[in-house]
Amino acid sequence: MEWLALASFLSIFFKLISAQLNETCTTSNRRIGTCIPVKNCDYVLNILRNPTPSSEHWYFLENNKCGEIDDQPLPKPLVCCPLVYNNPNCGVSKVSNRIYGGEESDMLQFPWSGVLVYKINKKRFSVKCGCTLLNSRWVLTAAHCLNNLPSSWTLHRVRFREHNSLKAAKCTMTEMGEEICRQEYEIEGHPICHPDYDSTSTDMENDISLIKTKQEVEFNDYVNPICLPFSSEIRNMPIDGLEFTITGWGQVEKDKKAGIQYHVTVKGRPNEECDKAFAPIGISLTENQICAGGERNKDSCRGDSGGALMWQTELVTYLIGIVSFGARDCGTVNHPSVYTNVAKYLDWIEEEITSS
Repeated sequence: MEWLALASFLSIFFKLISAQLNETCTTSNRRIGTCIPVKNCDYVLNILRNPTPSSEHWYFLENNKCGEIDDQPLPKPLVCCPLVYNNPNCGVSKVSNRIYGGEESDMLQFPWSGVLVYKINKKRFSVKCGCTLLNSRWVLTAAHCLNNLPSSWTLHRVRFREHNSLKAAKCTMTEMGEEICRQEYEIEGHPICHPDYDSTSTDMENDISLIKTKQEVEFNDYVNPICLPFSSEIRNMPIDGLEFTITGWGQVEKDKKAGIQYHVTVKGRPNEECDKAFAPIGISLTENQICAGGERNKDSCRGDSGGALMWQTELVTYLIGIVSFGARDCGTVNHPSVYTNVAKYLDWIEEEITSS
């Protein structure tokens, strides 16, 4: 009876998208999907379970019917179900509210933040870049963390539940007496760098890369995916003046590597401010990049590359940018840093994940 009521309800709202059962389709918000029964689409079911769906969610319900299956006593509607979407619990941490001049982070604070572990030689491993968990198999990082490596280095694993990247011990004892151990995952295949990234270019445009894990990442209080900015409201919001958070395990003071995860708040700036700061070396940003920071001693720094530029609203955190590059002297006043604009690469992220 519950399913019959649901089918009747949805048949009123859905407008038709041309497709047949199990065919590839494109949703009304231009995302790749598959035409399947509503009951099999977790994305739609999560909307229906939400007591206060957004206007964008209502629009989706009204515009993504792709057909129906003849059945008794009522036909069953088919929906163009997106293949890549945010986990219902994404962007939520148990703490409500490379970094220069920041505060030490609680291990529960940014459960989507991880590190890349590199094999330096037969016996030596090192953490040099950050990454962000998107779902149970995929993480996002900077392309230069994978392309601009010394010839003897290889990417070894992705690690979560990290606290001190300089310590060899796999487990950390919290102040509450809880033992927290690292979660490490092998890499499946080769990392996927954006095809237009040029490692020889000074402007570092398209500095974005995807990594797939061999095993599913285990979600818990310390490991949980972030939300991608699929909402048009978030994709189109003005960057200038907004406060963002960056986190990483990189340098926190001049000539001193942190090892400990830190975070700091920075403000978005017009891209022209970064153009001015980097003019001496001929760098000019595009819409695919974000300019942020520029306050003294508040910055990303060496070792933070690939980490997240985050924005929080109503206790949900979204991945807005990826740490790309900054000033030679981290935390220089009036010298913002540059981040890859994730919203401009959602189509690429979706295509690569679905094709795999």
